[in-house]
Amino acid sequence: MRFLISASLLVIVISLLLPATATADDWNRATTAIFNNPVRIPGQVLPPGIYVFKLAQIWGDRNVIQIWNADETVLCAQIFGWPDYLRRAPEGSHFVFDEGPKGTPLVLKAWIYRGNSHVQTFNYTKKLQNERRR
Repeated sequence: MRFLISASLLVIVISLLLPATATADDWNRATTAIFNNPVRIPGQVLPPGIYVFKLAQIWGDRNVIQIWNADETVLCAQIFGWPDYLRRAPEGSHFVFDEGPKGTPLVLKAWIYRGNSHVQTFNYTKKLQNERRR
């Protein structure tokens, strides 16, 4: 009996000392982006830097995107995405950009998460859409 108690305590102590391993959670679809140039998102322009895109933890609405700084301590933006769908889910995450007039930032058009055919697209004001056509 004493042996079983000692062995159980040893297993508990060892499990507490081992580092925790986290499994990937696709719920928030966290994606890190490195922008070398300014990038326009709805409502503002992000300066060059590292950003983390995530779906907000809001039940019932999977189209609110939060954009955090690299270490996720500052919320840089919270924007709405419009759902669109792909026929085939991509193997990797990526962003789709549109070029504006020369000398203006790239415009973020969509965020596509790996293994998911649900795409977040971004809509802009008519004014910006007209500027891009020039």
